[in-house]
Amino acid sequence: MTKEEQQAYYAKREQELLDACRIKTKEQFLDECRKAGINEDWYAFTCDRSKPVSIDEDTVYYGRSGETIVSYPFHRWDIAFRELLIYKEEFEWEATGAPYRITSVKWESNADITAAFGNTMTIREYRFSEQPEQEMLDDGWTYDHYDWYMGYSVYYKSVSAGSVMRTASIVFRFTKRTDKRDAETFGFAEGSYLSGTYRYPVPQDLRDRIRSERDFRFRFSDELRATLTERLAKNLIEDEFEDLRAFQEAGRKALSAAFDPKLSESDQATAFAKASNHAEEGHPAIDNYEGSRTYIVVHNNLHRAYDQAGLKW
Repeated sequence: MTKEEQQAYYAKREQELLDACRIKTKEQFLDECRKAGINEDWYAFTCDRSKPVSIDEDTVYYGRSGETIVSYPFHRWDIAFRELLIYKEEFEWEATGAPYRITSVKWESNADITAAFGNTMTIREYRFSEQPEQEMLDDGWTYDHYDWYMGYSVYYKSVSAGSVMRTASIVFRFTKRTDKRDAETFGFAEGSYLSGTYRYPVPQDLRDRIRSERDFRFRFSDELRATLTERLAKNLIEDEFEDLRAFQEAGRKALSAAFDPKLSESDQATAFAKASNHAEEGHPAIDNYEGSRTYIVVHNNLHRAYDQAGLKW
């Protein structure tokens, strides 16, 4: 392919991507914002973390730390507009004074699913060894290759969809206004809005329906989402609160047990990190989103342990 042919190809590809965008220019972006009732104070055209959304030449910034880097400058308009709509929905909900709202309902599995064919799924696993491990082979895994860059071996295995569904969860994410009980128990700022997460086992009678409807982004139809919410989430806030309180206590005990006055500061910090990570395993209220309820509990526990150990936070 000649240089001219390459240039023509990439120009054509760029035009195709531009054509696929809903919003193609800054002027159109401003017009769409006006039509959608988006406040001009909510966005800026330079990086400005004080704004809900800000935009520069190649990046869209949103929330406390979110950002999306774009390959083509025109992609930023659709992305920024979508994030502004999300913020507008959150802003309007907060104005109602409702104590919480569910923001997403998804399906989650610990299995790394690479393909699905009817009632069979292909899952992937990794091991940090160059040669095939006999234990893995005996368990039905097929050795695929060794990734020299990442330093691990890749295995595949075909399993029944039912076996995956039996260990999967329905994950509810929500935003909640911090009440007095939250503030007293977890140290959250009363009146603040924080995200939370809670998981329920997949209902047995809905496994086939969930398996047939979910895609690899694990999203559900509106009808199935409503069914799962009605079935599972009636006590969501109480369930999450009790498990988050249990997690807080488990984390504190794990960190206390990890303290060893004989360790160096560096080794003690490592021991605390391992203990904290171990304490997270299996708790249905766990998430890793910065600024979430769990995130704050984890950091408050660590801060407390550092203070008690005389370490600098």
